[in-house]
Amino acid sequence: MIAEIIPSSKSFGENDYFSYSVPLEFESQIHVGQMVEMPFGKKIIRGMVAKLCSNDTEVRKYELKAISKIIQGFQFPLPYIEIVKWLAEYYLCSLGEALLLFLPPVLKRPRADQGAKKENRKTSSEIKLSKDQNDIFENILANLNANQQKKPVLLHGVTGSGKTEIYLKLALEFIAKKQNVIVLVPEIILTPQTVERFEKIFGDQIALLHSGLSKTEKLNCYHDFQSGKKPIIVGPRSALLVPVDNLGLIIVDEEHEDSYKQESTPRYHAVTLAEKIAEQTGALLLLGSATPRIETFFKAKSGKYDLFILSNRYQKKTLPSARIVDLRNEIKGGNFSPLSFELQKTISEILENKRQTLLFLNRRGTATFVSCRDCGHVILCHNCSIPMVYHTSFGNDKLRCHHCNFETSLPANCPSCGSIRIKYFGAGIDKIESEVKNQYPSARVIKIDSTTVKSKNDYEHFYKMVKNHEVDIIIGTQMIAKGLDLPGVDLVGIVSADTGLHLPHYRASERSFQLLTQVSGRSGRRDNAGQTIIQTYWPEALPILAASRHDYLQFYDEEIIARKTHNYPPYCHLIRVISEHQNIDKARQNIEGIIPKLSNTYDFIGPGACFYAKLHQRFRFHLIIKAEKWPDQNLHEIAKMFPHLTWDIEPTNML
Repeated sequence: MIAEIIPSSKSFGENDYFSYSVPLEFESQIHVGQMVEMPFGKKIIRGMVAKLCSNDTEVRKYELKAISKIIQGFQFPLPYIEIVKWLAEYYLCSLGEALLLFLPPVLKRPRADQGAKKENRKTSSEIKLSKDQNDIFENILANLNANQQKKPVLLHGVTGSGKTEIYLKLALEFIAKKQNVIVLVPEIILTPQTVERFEKIFGDQIALLHSGLSKTEKLNCYHDFQSGKKPIIVGPRSALLVPVDNLGLIIVDEEHEDSYKQESTPRYHAVTLAEKIAEQTGALLLLGSATPRIETFFKAKSGKYDLFILSNRYQKKTLPSARIVDLRNEIKGGNFSPLSFELQKTISEILENKRQTLLFLNRRGTATFVSCRDCGHVILCHNCSIPMVYHTSFGNDKLRCHHCNFETSLPANCPSCGSIRIKYFGAGIDKIESEVKNQYPSARVIKIDSTTVKSKNDYEHFYKMVKNHEVDIIIGTQMIAKGLDLPGVDLVGIVSADTGLHLPHYRASERSFQLLTQVSGRSGRRDNAGQTIIQTYWPEALPILAASRHDYLQFYDEEIIARKTHNYPPYCHLIRVISEHQNIDKARQNIEGIIPKLSNTYDFIGPGACFYAKLHQRFRFHLIIKAEKWPDQNLHEIAKMFPHLTWDIEPTNML
C-alpha cells in the first residue's frame, strides 16, 4: 500500500504531495485523514494521509521511504481535507502551510477524562429576548429547518442592540443537539464582556483560546474542543482552526474587524475561511456587526446571505446624539487646545453630574512628528524612514518608531542644519492626557493604549476600574472602540475624527466610519441616552456625517456607488503584490519583472513605492491587481514564477 501524504512543513516548491510506502503492520490502522510521522530529508516530521492506493497500480522507478509511525488520538475530519486544499489554492500557499494552520503545537494523546461533563449553567428559556430579538431568533431557526443548505446569516444590529443574546440562545440550541459551536471575537483581551457572557451561560463547557496560553494549555484547549469534551470554543481567528466533527454553528462577532485577517503566510481572512468551513461541514455561519464590511452587506443585499436587522438598542434605549464641531472655527476663535470650547464645557458638566467621559484619539504619543522650524527636516526612523513619534510617558522624553520600536533621545539640535528650533507637530493621546489633567486637576484620569495595556490582565484591570467608576475620564486609542459596555459613560469625545480619513486606501472612508460609529456607541448604554462630540476639519465628509447619525445605510448606499465607479470590491477581487529588499533598486526591479505577465490581461495599479516605503531596513514596492474572478489559474501560474514576492489575497492593509 502507498500513501500520498501532505507534509506539515512550510514550502516544498512544486511538490505538495509525497509518496510513502505503508509497512504491513500499519495497513489495518491507516486511513485517509490519519496523521503519521515519516522521514523527510534528515528529519522526522508529521504529515496527513490524503490518499491511499495499491502498490500494484503504481509504477515506481525508485524505492519509496516508509511511514515510521501512526499518530494515535487524533483524526483529521474528512471535510477539512477539502478545506486545506481550498485554502492552499485560494491564498496561494503550499498544502503543507495550509495543513499547519489546523494542527496543534504538538501532537500527543489527549488527557485522560477527568470526570463527567457538567451540565449547562442555564437553559435556553432563561435567556430573555426582546420581541425584536426573538423574532430574529425564531426566523433563523425556521430558515434552518426549511432549508437543507444553510445560508450564512448577517445580523446587523446597532451598537447596544443585543446581538450577544441572540448568539447565546442560538449556541444553546445547537449544543442541545450535540453539535459543536465556534465563537470568534476580534481580540480576546479587548472583548471581556463577550467572553464573560458566554462563560456565565456555559461555564466550564467552554474551551477558551487566546495568545496568553502556554503550548500545553493550547494543546489541552485543542483536545477539549476537538474531542467534544467542551462543545464550545471562544477565541480570536485561531479558534476557527481546530478541526472538529459535528460542527453546528460558527459565530463571528464584530465581523468588520481587520484583526480577522492574518498578515503572515497563509494570509487568510477568517470570515472567508469560516464561510468555506460552514459550506463543507454543513454548519451555520452567523456574522454580527453594527458596521458590517461593504463586501459582507453587499452579499446580504444580493441574497447570498440572509439579512436580519436590529435597528434599535436593547429595551428601546436611545442612541447617543452627536454634535459635529468644526475645528477651523476653533482656531478662528483663538482656541489652540486640542479640546474644543464645546467639548471642554460638556466635560465639566459630566464631571459635575458624577458621570464618565471617554476621549478618543487613534494616535499614540505626545506629538506625531518632530520637525526643524528653520529647514523643515523631519526626524525619521533610520530603520523605517517614517517619522519618529514623540513620547513623554516612558519616564523621560523619547522618540519612538511605532513599527520597529526603535527608540532614541530627542536631539538638542537639528541633525540637518544644526538649528535648536525643534518643533512638535500633531497631538497624540499623551498630549491629550496632559491637557486634560491641567484643565481638570481633580478628575481621575486613565489612559488606555498599547503602551499601557500589554496583557489580558492589564485590560481587565482597566475595564474593572471603569466599570466600578474609579475613574472619571478615560483617554484611549482604538482599543476602547472594541465591544466595551461602559454603563457610566455619558459622553464620548472624538478629539480628531480625521485620523486615517485621507490614507491612500480604498477602505479609508469605510474604516473611519466604522471606528467613529463604534466609538460613539460606547456612550448611553443604560438609563441615560448619552452624547457624542465629533471634532473635525472636514465636517462635510460622508463617514463623519453618517457616523454622527448612526446611519449605516446612508454610508453603504453612497460607498457602494464609489466602489462600482472605481471597480473596487465587491465588484472585483484585489491581490496585492509586495516586493521587499534591503537594496532599493533590487526591490523595484523585482516587482517590475511581473508587469509583462499582467499587461493586456489584467487591470492593475502600480507598481510604486508603498506608503511605508521602508520598514525594518527593507525598501518596499507594491502593485494592486484587480481580478474579475478568484481563484484565477493564470494568476496562480504567474505567482509561481515570482515566489520571492508576497502575494496578499483580500488585503486589508494597503500601506
